[in-house]
Amino acid sequence: MRFWTRTNEFLSIEDRDVQAIACYPFITSISSICNGKGFPKAGDVDTLLKLPSIQKDGQLDRQLLSSISSICHGKGFPKAGDVDTLLKLPSLQKDGQLDRQLLSSISSMMSSRGFPKAGDVDTLLKLPSLQKDGQLDQQLLSSISSICNGKGIPKAGDVDALLKLPSLQKDGQLDRQLLRSISSICNGKGFPKAGDVDTLLKIPGLQKDSQLDRQLLSSISSICHGKGFPKAVDVNTLLKLPSLQKDGQLDRQVLSSISCMMSSRGFPKAGDVDTLLKLPSLQKDGQLDRQLLSSISSMMSSRGFPKAGDVDTLLRLPSLRKEGQLDRQLLNSISSMMSSRGLPKAGDVVMLLKLPSLRKDGQLDWQLLSSISSMMSSRGFPKAGDVDTLLKLPSLRKDGQPDRQLLRSISSICHGKGFPKAGDVNTLLKIPGLQKGGQLDRQLLSSISSMMKSRGFPKAGDINTLLKLPDLQKDGQLDRQLLSSISSMMNGRGFPKAGDVDTLLKLPSLQKDGQLDRQLLRSISAICNGKGFPNENLVSRIIESIGLKNLELPEYIDELLSSENFVIDENFWESLSLDEII
Repeated sequence: MRFWTRTNEFLSIEDRDVQAIACYPFITSISSICNGKGFPKAGDVDTLLKLPSIQKDGQLDRQLLSSISSICHGKGFPKAGDVDTLLKLPSLQKDGQLDRQLLSSISSMMSSRGFPKAGDVDTLLKLPSLQKDGQLDQQLLSSISSICNGKGIPKAGDVDALLKLPSLQKDGQLDRQLLRSISSICNGKGFPKAGDVDTLLKIPGLQKDSQLDRQLLSSISSICHGKGFPKAVDVNTLLKLPSLQKDGQLDRQVLSSISCMMSSRGFPKAGDVDTLLKLPSLQKDGQLDRQLLSSISSMMSSRGFPKAGDVDTLLRLPSLRKEGQLDRQLLNSISSMMSSRGLPKAGDVVMLLKLPSLRKDGQLDWQLLSSISSMMSSRGFPKAGDVDTLLKLPSLRKDGQPDRQLLRSISSICHGKGFPKAGDVNTLLKIPGLQKGGQLDRQLLSSISSMMKSRGFPKAGDINTLLKLPDLQKDGQLDRQLLSSISSMMNGRGFPKAGDVDTLLKLPSLQKDGQLDRQLLRSISAICNGKGFPNENLVSRIIESIGLKNLELPEYIDELLSSENFVIDENFWESLSLDEII
């Protein structure tokens, strides 16, 4: 809201340069670069936005601009040569193209510091301690870049010292899950002292059965994101709050909601926690309604606790009620769009839910709203005109109605990215590799959209390469069952490499009578949904762990595995006690 208010203020200033710049859709990046520098000239803005090195398919590459603006925050406009030099560094290339994930890590460390020296980047990315199986370990680099956010490229000795801390080791290897929690706490703070890490990990309140309780540490690290190490007394006070207890035990689900709202804000006051959890509108049958709390916490992520009046107003909106009761499915869609944006205004909710294009037979069309909320996740409510334009795209219609199945696939690809362009939708749906018998193969599209969830539209060449992999063929045809398992594991991670697919399908633990055990692969793919391909060690551990008593995973472990921020690796299973696994 502040953004649009400020933009309107700019437009009211009688200066053509100011008015021109305020109309740019990239004003956030521009304002970051010019922070503290005064208003830029329109010509300087044009020059930056037309640099060939930050164009993609004839258009400005916003992701690249975001990385550049982070590096140049408060530094003014960069020189074209400096931008070109950075983006063409050999160490930032992968398969002949710029590795955007790498660039993001570098830009985080160099935020507000200007362009790094090529030698410093090369030295960091070639550190032996950041390599795994002969390649750069992106997961480790991500943790390091979080710690060094805005601090510059770290020294090799400091990286090595951190990764070799005895308290971060388990069974002779680096405990990556622990490192992620520590890097969250130390975001932008630089490398921690060994003593501070040891003190945190030994806090009595974070122990369970004489071992570190990783789920609790994860919640604490979220609250303390970028705040530095907490005091033991603050941790213990929070975890012992009577309002966070259930049946004499800490209520982890409620703590998770609290940590979401308080992410990066530090520990809440006991009174504020009690007030929130005792709100009449959050109670059901005399108890806290955890599902409602989860929806509220999503909207209030990193924003602190909401006001009681605001919660009551939202939950009592007539448009959110069905047969006299709160419609939870509808609230979930609203909370998705408003994630991290705060509670919406009543008028905005009413306006969205009354859009004619979202109604069917006089009723709200849940399926359409679900697809819309997915694309608009964390982006706020869409404009009525944009919704109408999307739902009337000829390529997304069937028999005069919106094609809900197609829309679901498109919404998965565009999750959190806003509404797609008509041309991008048309290009995808006409790719020859996705056709069968002259028509779009919807099953194939579903698998593709799963892998590309939140990643935007894939290139036709990448789709064709994937679908023609020899490992995915059977009797000269694409093996859809195998592709389905692959797409489950790669959900939201993009297309896998041919070599990785080959390695997975030949893992000894996945073989039975000399052939791939497809049923076992389906089970493994369900457990590893969205976590990438497991290695032999992890597959063996899963088989061993779940096969002990043929029981499902405990709820909190399953919650960890399905978490967006959890990166699965063999160390996770090694970290669990036998009781936790079975």
